[in-house]
Amino acid sequence: MSNIIFENEGIGKLIKDHQLAVPIYQRPYAWEDKNIFDLFSDIHNAISSNEDEYFLGTIVLSEKENSSELEIVDGQQRITSIVIFLSSIRDYFESNNQQRQATSIQNDFISGYDRQRDENLPKLKLGQLDNTFFRKYIVDKKIDEKQIKDSHRRIATTKKLSTEQIKKLANASNKDLNLLHEWIKFIEEKLKVVSIIVPGKANAFTIFETLNDRGIELAQVDLLKNYLYSKASGDRLEEIQNLWIEMTSKIESAENENLILTYIRHHWSSQYGLTREKNRELYNGIKSNIKNSTQAVSFVDNLNKDTSLYLAILNHNHQHWNDFDQTVKQYVETLNFFKLEQFRPLLLAILKKFKNKNEIKKALRLIVSWLVRNLITGSLGGGTLEKEYANKAKRVFNGEIKNAKELREELKKLISDDAEFKEKFITATVSTEKYARYYLRAIENQKKGITSPELIVNSDPDVVNLEHILPKNPHKNWSNFNEDQVVLLSKRIGNLTLMQNKLNSKQGNEPFSKKKDYFASSDLWITKMIADNYSNWTLDNIKDRQEKLADIAVQTWSIKFDSK
Repeated sequence: MSNIIFENEGIGKLIKDHQLAVPIYQRPYAWEDKNIFDLFSDIHNAISSNEDEYFLGTIVLSEKENSSELEIVDGQQRITSIVIFLSSIRDYFESNNQQRQATSIQNDFISGYDRQRDENLPKLKLGQLDNTFFRKYIVDKKIDEKQIKDSHRRIATTKKLSTEQIKKLANASNKDLNLLHEWIKFIEEKLKVVSIIVPGKANAFTIFETLNDRGIELAQVDLLKNYLYSKASGDRLEEIQNLWIEMTSKIESAENENLILTYIRHHWSSQYGLTREKNRELYNGIKSNIKNSTQAVSFVDNLNKDTSLYLAILNHNHQHWNDFDQTVKQYVETLNFFKLEQFRPLLLAILKKFKNKNEIKKALRLIVSWLVRNLITGSLGGGTLEKEYANKAKRVFNGEIKNAKELREELKKLISDDAEFKEKFITATVSTEKYARYYLRAIENQKKGITSPELIVNSDPDVVNLEHILPKNPHKNWSNFNEDQVVLLSKRIGNLTLMQNKLNSKQGNEPFSKKKDYFASSDLWITKMIADNYSNWTLDNIKDRQEKLADIAVQTWSIKFDSK
């Protein structure tokens, strides 16, 4: 590493003096509006205040073998944004018949003439997903706005915003083009970066990691990526890069880039037990266990292979479930209905290690029942729940838990038994209305003998609405309840029911005697039984109804495999 070059220079000079390229493994251009506005604002304030310089951070570059290009290991977003900004200044000069100035900017910062090749070469080449568009739209100006695809929208947006800023600058100075020359000079000379040029990729990754260990903020996923690349060598570097690109592309196409780190953490936790993102726990865990090129490639290869399983966990309509019966899809939909992530490492391990589809189905039902029982009893906090899921996932992965029955035995100490679940359900309140609709309709399905009653149901309030029998804000019609009782009882499960929206909308704050008529006309047992069993609505009746529902709830979210 003795040939490392350090330069404190303007970012414009860096662009001017070198051919820069974004490696194929880098993510696409990702800056949002806020990033662009912040950059413009910082430059504007620095120039307005006559500051000698403004520091834009560190840029890490690596030399390419048999090439004059430098690859951007760290700095793609800043460099790309500056080039786009300079292209907007070029365009403004052109629109004001200042062709010589426009050509000068083009040659210095956008594309330079290569005498040996006898052609103009872009000063900056982006990664494989962005480069063709960037070349045509920014460098050559050959794409109409109407031709822009969504995948290139961020580049187009940055171009639009930078063009708007240039026009504002020019208008503020009565179209005095000297102000734009001042901006160009500032970008070239005073918008400083520390550029670090290293002789090889592995060295570049090491420098990159060291800088970030010393406080330069960076997403943990980028640290992970670059650490894994640094462990690869020779032909294996390209292999790991391609695997990483394939993995991240699949994840990003399904959700967003923020999911990548979550997926990696859940994948790691499914094999090694609970690992969190905070304090770089995930990064340090991977670093401690992956020491060489073979291990790095194997890890990323497994990540890539398991991506489809993880995406199946997130989407009940994923093609992975096509070979399973409809009930399995509905179990997955139910789990995602609650928008909880803790179960994902366990389910990932189950999908990898349980070979029998029926065992997977039984395990999914068990997890649904466990989830609901814990929500009702509150016996385990979110942190403990996450830890237990991850620990059980590790045991599944290691072959210590081979089927759903063994999983249930492992969970016995954690899942509330029938007696505890019933006891807690009898007094349970529900503040989240969609949860309440789910609980009630699942009980309705159980009572009607529907197979797998615990599955998610229509939660659209326009179709099935949640009815508070004792209203949350009762009028004088409910004088038999005092204010404290209303607060205590209105959200009790025994005071809640389901109504077709067309019926619910007619009730308002009607007294129970009138509501009862609506209840009697309902097609739902859970609602009709109110009219059939109670002549009025009292504290004792709420308790009685909730106890009846609790008996059914124990069956609905059963943890006994022989019951279904």
